[in-house]
Amino acid sequence: MRWRLSLALILSGTAGVAEPLTFVRSVVLGSDLPEFGGLSAIEMPLSGSEALMLSDRGAAFALSIDRAAGTYAITSVPQPRPHRDSEGLAWDGTAMFFSYEGPGAVVRADGKRLAVHPDFSTHRPNGSLEALAAAPDGTLYTLPERSGDPNIPFPIYRYTGGTWEKWAALPRLGPFLPAGADIGPDGMLYILERAFSPLGFRSRIRRLDPKAPEVETETVLKTRAGLHDNLEGLALWRSDSGATCLSMVSDNNFLSVQRTELVEYALTETLAGGATCD
Repeated sequence: MRWRLSLALILSGTAGVAEPLTFVRSVVLGSDLPEFGGLSAIEMPLSGSEALMLSDRGAAFALSIDRAAGTYAITSVPQPRPHRDSEGLAWDGTAMFFSYEGPGAVVRADGKRLAVHPDFSTHRPNGSLEALAAAPDGTLYTLPERSGDPNIPFPIYRYTGGTWEKWAALPRLGPFLPAGADIGPDGMLYILERAFSPLGFRSRIRRLDPKAPEVETETVLKTRAGLHDNLEGLALWRSDSGATCLSMVSDNNFLSVQRTELVEYALTETLAGGATCD
């Protein structure tokens, strides 16, 4: 299928972009597959031209992108627990991992469930392991969508050596809730958050250094309401020309008034010398 660019975004240009990210593109995705929609996660394990996308109703999709031609193709693919509320994806270089809500669990692509932390059974059924990220050494990071109270930070759990530990805390700032996460080529942990208002959805991305989780997080993106739809999935990748690119997908909740978007930004500092996310 050909790109269908959002007219609102073309007209708005880079409005809402917060340094150090630069807006690249937004594409409305469509498919004849009846199960397509409700996208909650995206991962680009090999390059920016191939992606795995996950629906919160248990479906999974392969996305092939030809940015030069402005075309894409979407096909249905299996996932380990298709009858669960699937929310997060992570690739550590050798294996793909999936996170689920109600109750929280992380499962490898071959169906093996990882050990669980005692906290996972205490999270709300629809507020559990929303975001999942993996480092190249196999370390996993996850956090719930809800912390239990506006005054309580979001716990970040780390999986190493076969066990989970409550590793760090993400301060709650405003109405934003975690939606996705990924480790960037720079080794930083990026966390996508979203908030709803009467004017539409807002998105925010914060990042922190896994080697210094006690250091204050840095906000690299905060959009105005309605600029994008309900962005829930985040994947970072490096283009052939050297740019660090951030790809996000939106959950349309299977509603005609919402749109399924692929939204892409780039780390501004990596665009030097003519690098692009193409």
